Amino acid sequence: MKTKAQFLKGCARTLVLKVLSERPMYGYEIATVLAQRSDSIFALGQGTLYPMLYSLQKKRLIRVHREVRAADTGRKRLYYVLTRKGKAVLAEDLATWSSVQRGMRLVLRGAHG
Repeated sequence: MKTKAQFLKGCARTLVLKVLSERPMYGYEIATVLAQRSDSIFALGQGTLYPMLYSLQKKRLIRVHREVRAADTGRKRLYYVLTRKGKAVLAEDLATWSSVQRGMRLVLRGAHG
């Protein structure tokens, strides 16, 4: 179980950057999109998501801005936005994942294909 959690955590950065490449989102929205699209495999709790967002911000992969949405109750939300550096890191991550997927398919397919 611990190995699965570590593996999923390793995937999370790429997934967060990917959904933020589509549009700015607030934390709960990021968590909801990831859970929905992954059939709840990537259901990130606040204890995982928010420290990751702080780390991504510190590394300048994302930036934060406060915004009031019309449908909102008037309170300000923190929206996370992918930076140029974040886009470059996402591209690198996606290339790495493509390579890993290919390698996994080749090995799991076995010697006889």
